[in-house]
Amino acid sequence: MVSVPALSDKKALRSLEGNFVLDNRIVINVSGMVYETKLRTLANFPETLLGCPQKRQMYYVQGLDEYFFNRNRSAFEAILFFYQSNGRLHRPADVPMSIFKQEVEFFQLGEDVVKNMLVREGYIEESRMELPFNEFQRKIWECFEYPYTSQLAKLLAIFSMFMVITSVILTITESIPSTGAKTEHEHTWFIVELIFNIWFTTEYLVRFLTSPNKITFVLSLLNIVDLMAIAPFILTVLFGNSQSSSVAVVRVLRVMRIFRMFKLSRYSKSLNVIGYCVVESLHELGLLVLCLFIMVVVSSSLLYYIEVGNANSYFKSIPETFWFTIQTVTTIGYGDMIPVTGLGKLIAAFSAVFGALTLALPVLSFVSNFNSLYYKNLKENVYGEDGEIASCQNNISTNDSTVETQLLPQQSL
Repeated sequence: MVSVPALSDKKALRSLEGNFVLDNRIVINVSGMVYETKLRTLANFPETLLGCPQKRQMYYVQGLDEYFFNRNRSAFEAILFFYQSNGRLHRPADVPMSIFKQEVEFFQLGEDVVKNMLVREGYIEESRMELPFNEFQRKIWECFEYPYTSQLAKLLAIFSMFMVITSVILTITESIPSTGAKTEHEHTWFIVELIFNIWFTTEYLVRFLTSPNKITFVLSLLNIVDLMAIAPFILTVLFGNSQSSSVAVVRVLRVMRIFRMFKLSRYSKSLNVIGYCVVESLHELGLLVLCLFIMVVVSSSLLYYIEVGNANSYFKSIPETFWFTIQTVTTIGYGDMIPVTGLGKLIAAFSAVFGALTLALPVLSFVSNFNSLYYKNLKENVYGEDGEIASCQNNISTNDSTVETQLLPQQSL
């Protein structure tokens, strides 16, 4: 028997009435499919469309005593499970991410839920535009940092890419003995390098001075790459004639100029996808390194002890045999080291066959991850204009005369 509180205890009575109301069932009609759940389940998320009585009231059909939504039914089942499971959201396999994202945003589950869902699905999160407060500073920052904000920004991005590619080509050409910097063209090469570095330095300084957050700008990975690309020339000019400088230091500084190639990742989303794929596939890459390590150690040890008694053996120690085993496992085979005994050749053949199989398994997983991430981030436009499609489908009339036509299944979604 359930004990009823005394009438004088108004607080307990109100609590009992509130629990009774929350235990009431609510009927939700989604494109002709009727769902029922408890108000208590929806009330766990009061900031959402279904959890807030004021927000969902506009979709209430009084004659049918239900809430009507002309939305995607498969997506709604996952959204209803979100309420029932206290915050677990899983996209149905037959619903594209772009449509499911629109449905989640329509029911106002929250930006954090959308963000976590996209990250879990493998989509690269697009950073929000952080703009300066000063109007003139903001326009310059947009031109140099966001290529798709204006026509001038696109032209600057194209010109910057042209300068990067041309400078890399000239750096490669400079290494040719007949046209290199050590010939009579040394002064010409210096002038050309000076022109490129003036542009790269100016670009870096302008972006630094107009950036809204100087600390974030300096610590950004791409900006560190930009600084490493211009630092060698400046250091060479400042310390090139110093007695303390050595040939090795100058060579290192010249090699650092090739970092300019990484500046292209600022304008290419495909390169960003490759970098993200590497991060997401660290487990597979770790497995690849582990398999390679095991194959190299085992095969090298067997080959060394098999060949150690032969005077013509190329394998003088196990570490030296590592080089031959790596060549064999990776199917390169330079031929500078070969086994001379029959048993050694048999072990080398097994290393080649099983090494190829061992390396292929993790590589297939990496390729699968790359294909999935490439399709999701470059083919699907889930970061489009939020709410554009949802807003044109939310004008649901609550008149009894229009309900019959709206109960038909939604065809557009």
